[in-house]
Amino acid sequence: MTFRTLRGAALATALLAVASSAQGQSVLLRLAPEEGLVSRYVLEMENYMNAPMVSSDEPMMVAEVYTTQTVAGVEGDVVEYEVVTDSADFRSPAMPMMQQNMPDITGQVQTMKMDTRGRLVEIPGADTLPAEAQQVLNRMNGFGLELPENEVSPGDTWNAHIETETPAGGGEMNMSMDITYRLVGVTSGMATIDFEGPLTMSGIQGGMSMEGSGTMSGTMVLDVERGRLASTDTQMEFDMGMQGMTMTMSQTMNMRLIES
Repeated sequence: MTFRTLRGAALATALLAVASSAQGQSVLLRLAPEEGLVSRYVLEMENYMNAPMVSSDEPMMVAEVYTTQTVAGVEGDVVEYEVVTDSADFRSPAMPMMQQNMPDITGQVQTMKMDTRGRLVEIPGADTLPAEAQQVLNRMNGFGLELPENEVSPGDTWNAHIETETPAGGGEMNMSMDITYRLVGVTSGMATIDFEGPLTMSGIQGGMSMEGSGTMSGTMVLDVERGRLASTDTQMEFDMGMQGMTMTMSQTMNMRLIES
């Protein structure tokens, strides 16, 4: 073996060692952007439902919402965001008659507060917003995101129990989730996290009580350097019972950063 070959092999080994060391380093995951940071996102949602009263292969709801998010203030570990809905398109291919009941939330301006672990602290005046606007704000925090308390390394997992309330057809749906998160890895300052877990739901929609259970799973990418979400991809599957009827529902939600 020549000296050049030996030197090349040694260099390759050293580079692999450095890469392995970097990949295994622990990282503190936080949503801690600087005040004034502006981020523009697009949120896409699709809801499907299979029920005795609904027979269609088309989605019950399709939405595409563009928002501009500005960090309005930072106080301790609480970050205040101003969210402007730049445009919003809600459609119901399965039930076109529902289209006329969907309000236009374009131009809606709302604030929300989250802590640096991604937990929702407050949405001032949320109860006065249209249901669609509340849903958009709820999804802006990753829909049940909770970052770990301490540093983690690739392969590490952590758990969170999350309770949320979501508007639903003139009523309110309470959702309880037990989510397991896993740090997949960190590349070029971007942390990839996958998550999954069971969920239960209960509430009132259209004056009728509903209960259900299912699962949620997905992947999110966190910009570690700038302390913000770069993207989230979430899928939910669940069965609901209402007035003796059983329905199967599925929902996909994808949000990604498009401008900053």
